[in-house]
Amino acid sequence: MPNFEKYNLSQVKTERFYQLPKYLFEDAYFKKMSAEAKIMYALLKDRFELSIQNEWVGRNNNIYFIFSNKHLCEYLGYAEQKIIKLKKELVNFNLLTQERVGLNKPNRLYLLKPNYDIEASLIKELPNSQSNDTELNNTNYIENEDNDTYDMNDIISNALINNNHHSNHTNHQKTEFNNDALKFQVLEELPQQLQDYLSKFEIREIRIIKSILLKGKKSFNTSHDTYYRLEDVEFEIVSVLKRFKAMLLQKNETVEAMQGYLMQFIKAELEETHALYMRRKNMKQYNIFNQ
Repeated sequence: MPNFEKYNLSQVKTERFYQLPKYLFEDAYFKKMSAEAKIMYALLKDRFELSIQNEWVGRNNNIYFIFSNKHLCEYLGYAEQKIIKLKKELVNFNLLTQERVGLNKPNRLYLLKPNYDIEASLIKELPNSQSNDTELNNTNYIENEDNDTYDMNDIISNALINNNHHSNHTNHQKTEFNNDALKFQVLEELPQQLQDYLSKFEIREIRIIKSILLKGKKSFNTSHDTYYRLEDVEFEIVSVLKRFKAMLLQKNETVEAMQGYLMQFIKAELEETHALYMRRKNMKQYNIFNQ
């Protein structure tokens, strides 16, 4: 059994969480929505970070993401039939829509959210709550003044017990989303050779390196009016990363401290690769045997 410990201040400030919007629990519209579908919604919502990194933005600046059923099965531990059922539930509650983009290509997924005043929706339920309070006040419950204190202590004690159970359960779930799962999430959109090599780094280092790779590629393509993909240069990029890792060891530095150098290395490698490609292209064009 894994060890457990109390949260300290630094952990609370740095730990990452999946976000579950309160309206999924407070709005009457979602009362009949399953807890599993709500968890899936939180998991899908977390993909926005990856969408922003990859510039997955559609019409009207709407953010979309790609999350295959296979990967959802791996994250949630469900069979594909269960995943399909939960996605349909999100669609039925107007929280998810899918856009087909072509044959053998994954659908673009768009998350939706309520477009109305959620606070007003909650206020509408207050009359029912007040009537319930009145019914309680009409009982013999108020005859003993000690009852209020006694029952309030019971409520607080039960709440603390429930919170402890919930905390333990949540911590247990988080141990399942271990470091390898986080790496998988960050690396899954990259070419296989890059995945294999970057998996040896820490998760925070992987995030920095991936961001530099994407920014460097975009900057180079923009300045040269080209369209190189990471798949086109993955062998060269892995070689750059190996040299970069060796430099970190020699200088006893961190990825954070040397990320500027990595950006320079990436751009220099792209320049060299592009120049070599253009030379080969020109040689073919002017080769006398091609005339």
